[in-house]
Amino acid sequence: MKGSPVSRSHLWFAFTAFFLLSDNIAPVESHHILGLFVNVHRSQLMVHLAVCRALSQKGHHLTLVTTLPLEEQDLRGNVSHILIPWKQPQEKHHEGSSSDLIWRLERMFRRLEHSGDFLDLPEWKKFLKSAPKTPYDLLLLGYHFNDHLLGVAAHFNCPVAIISTQQPTGFVNSLMGNPEERWYVPQPYDGHQRSGISAWIFGVWEKLMEVLARRVLARIYSVHFPEPRYPSFETMRRSVVLALSNHHMISEGPIAPLLPNMVDIGGIVLEQKPIDTSLEISTSNRSIIIFSLGTRFTWRKSSQKLLETFTKAFAHFPDYNVYWTYDGPNRSAISMDYPHLKVAKWWPQSQLLASGKVRLFITHGGKGSLSEALYYGVPMLGLPLIGDQRGNLQRMQSKNWGLTLSTHNLTYFELTKTMDRILRSPSYAESISLASQIYRDRPMKSSHLTTYWIEYIIRHKGARNLYNPARQLNVIEYYSIDVYVIIYGVLILTITTLRKINRLL
Repeated sequence: MKGSPVSRSHLWFAFTAFFLLSDNIAPVESHHILGLFVNVHRSQLMVHLAVCRALSQKGHHLTLVTTLPLEEQDLRGNVSHILIPWKQPQEKHHEGSSSDLIWRLERMFRRLEHSGDFLDLPEWKKFLKSAPKTPYDLLLLGYHFNDHLLGVAAHFNCPVAIISTQQPTGFVNSLMGNPEERWYVPQPYDGHQRSGISAWIFGVWEKLMEVLARRVLARIYSVHFPEPRYPSFETMRRSVVLALSNHHMISEGPIAPLLPNMVDIGGIVLEQKPIDTSLEISTSNRSIIIFSLGTRFTWRKSSQKLLETFTKAFAHFPDYNVYWTYDGPNRSAISMDYPHLKVAKWWPQSQLLASGKVRLFITHGGKGSLSEALYYGVPMLGLPLIGDQRGNLQRMQSKNWGLTLSTHNLTYFELTKTMDRILRSPSYAESISLASQIYRDRPMKSSHLTTYWIEYIIRHKGARNLYNPARQLNVIEYYSIDVYVIIYGVLILTITTLRKINRLL
């Protein structure tokens, strides 16, 4: 049977298109990637898993080793999961002030010492001895001051990329050989966000702590990945190919020098978050206030006074629905006394912010929460608790995205007054709305950027072309100390000689 003219023309067009385009079709190759996410909090794990979901959607096979269980939506695609339950020993109660410097340093170094305990677990040793069906093409390491785990890349003979959940810190910069301009680039955990000479002095102090911390990590590495079977600790540190940072320097700041293999992927969690269809936000025109102090805070251990402070303050805003993340007792009693308070153990924060009805977000200042507020353009009231939160919120306030208070001796009057100020003044909403436009305006989605660079590293067998040669220099060479000594030495010698000649004449 002869085909109709229309069908023959369609067939001819299909064959022509195939032959014309066949040379331009890039082959899709699936790679086997090992994700190692150890001793992280759930909020940090969300960033790592967002990267993994982006890779899984491109058809890559992932083997994930975690110390936290994964949700069902995290295991979609060609993903294998190995759960090795473990967490650091509980810290003893500190009787002194939580801001005591000596105690905080002791606590930091104790945690570093115990971080190697994971490598002694029988489940981990079993995994390390087992050979994968197909070799790993890349180690994707959730980086949290755990340089000793770089030995895993040496064990499986594969390149390594790290994921940092915040702005590049001093540890990451030194790992990648990225220049640090401490005069004007404050670190995320610098609560005072210093600049100038004070920032330089703080940087010297921080470098000293980094050197001491690396000695601890090097000792752990040498026990579990000894030479000559494995490369040295410093060799593995210099072998890191790519650093992905959950940050967007252009909108969040601070502007800083950045190597091409240090890539900002801020916002990737928002791109990859699954939608909770069970959430029903009221169809009324009532505005919303969100209140959450993050996953590390628990109301079960907080004081009754703090609970009463927030309850009394929220009572002054009956025209708003207040979505309060609260895991303490008497949840139903609070909602019964104040119907506009929506109290639950967990709320899908991102979807509430996306509703367009949120007028204020009261937050602890975690990196993830700030990114969500920035993405959706919602002004904030910050209540920092630990870690980098104070520095995050200080930057937030300096950009006029909201205000910050301390939970120490917080009164309901002070809280009410500050909430009212943010809600009544349009300047906060306008400032963060403009910043939100910048945050969203990108040439490529974070997930696409992530997969491109990871595939680039694998495609080019470790991409040695991206390495900064400064990583091969020691401290004296890197900072040109020998050059300065010679220059100033000659200058001092010349001045001294001329003064002696002058006295003789």
